[in-house]
Amino acid sequence: MREAHNIIAAHVGRRLRELRGERTQKEFAERLALSQAQYNRYETGKRLAPDRVLAAAAAASGLSPEQVVWGEGAPAAEAADLAREIAALVALLDDEAREDLYIFLKSKAQDLARRRRAEARRALKAIEGLKQKAL
Repeated sequence: MREAHNIIAAHVGRRLRELRGERTQKEFAERLALSQAQYNRYETGKRLAPDRVLAAAAAASGLSPEQVVWGEGAPAAEAADLAREIAALVALLDDEAREDLYIFLKSKAQDLARRRRAEARRALKAIEGLKQKAL
């Protein structure tokens, strides 16, 4: 499971580097409300960036958190290559590691569903507020 975690952290780190562009790590870290040292650990793949960092990078880049991780409309060939790499990695895992991976992915999917529900509730509340002001 640790190997899968490291591969994911390295991938996310590469994406953060791409999004940083010409800015220094310090400049980009400040936009994300991080220290340069913290940001460096995420960009170099030493640590997996938590959801709050991905959300901040998304806001700073005008992207969704999913686009921060996976890229904007990655070509089908790239997506297929990534899927093959992930499948090869999963094939290397023992049953316990596969269970750990399943639990991790399920947790991330549940977090995403909660965030989207919360966003939908906020949007509905805002619409109701507009309706009240209009009446």
